[in-house]
Amino acid sequence: HNKPRLRRSLITSALIEKYSHLVQVINAPVASSCDLVGIYSSVHDVGMIQFLINAWSKWEAMGPDWEEDCCQPGWNGNGPPPLVPCHAAFRRDCNERVSSNVMGAFGYYCTDHITPIVESLVAELQEDASIICEAVNLALLKDSAVYAATTHPGHHSNHDNFGGYCYLNNAALCARLMQLRLDDTAGTKRVAVIDIDYHCGNGTASIFYRDPDVFFTSIHCDPEIEYPFNAGYEDQIGEGAGEGTTLHIPLAPGATWNDYKPALEKAMNAIIEFGVGGLVVSMGLDTYEGDSVPVR
Repeated sequence: HNKPRLRRSLITSALIEKYSHLVQVINAPVASSCDLVGIYSSVHDVGMIQFLINAWSKWEAMGPDWEEDCCQPGWNGNGPPPLVPCHAAFRRDCNERVSSNVMGAFGYYCTDHITPIVESLVAELQEDASIICEAVNLALLKDSAVYAATTHPGHHSNHDNFGGYCYLNNAALCARLMQLRLDDTAGTKRVAVIDIDYHCGNGTASIFYRDPDVFFTSIHCDPEIEYPFNAGYEDQIGEGAGEGTTLHIPLAPGATWNDYKPALEKAMNAIIEFGVGGLVVSMGLDTYEGDSVPVR
């Protein structure tokens, strides 16, 4: 049910059709030479980034030796089937390390069995990185809001794990790039991220959980009921130097605007009190009335 390429196309087409008189549409620079390691290493483990870069070529090279359990179910296209995880490693057990076998490495880095590696992934991630870099540049130069329409989301990816249809964390990268560009005066290097997706932005929360200069807040469905289940609780407020810089606001299923509005006000007031020079909105729209995700 997750169709990221179609989703991006529909969103951008609708924006151009309905709001061309209000918005300026800018294409990011060509991204074929984009250095994913150099760009994302400030928020992600280099080994995980390199895995994502090399996974498809390794999978393709295995040819007929593909494990059936690692092939996306129901694949009937031409060429190699998309690669999906067929096992999971212990959570960073000191007795485990990354396998040189692509199927083993996938289970080491990925948190689920539904986030595939496909042939077009690296090119899409390079384009997404180019979009984020250009968006930050434009936002700071023009002192205006910029909507970065990437192919893939990212808020379920932490420092060295990915999943939930996310690979590299674009919101986290955006926040980090803003930090590097903002003037270091009057606390303006501080950045806030607000995640309004139906699901908690657990990956973004994890990346900044100990960072005193990034305030992260997420309004989402109660993790006792909905994915990602193990993160997004009210008592998870940050740790160490970052204690107090995480604000999770879980809501019950079926929440209406009467429930959501005070939650949003609470999040925004906390951001204002924190004092920031830049704001990143991690804008999942599956809270929208009638969306098939929250009405299940």
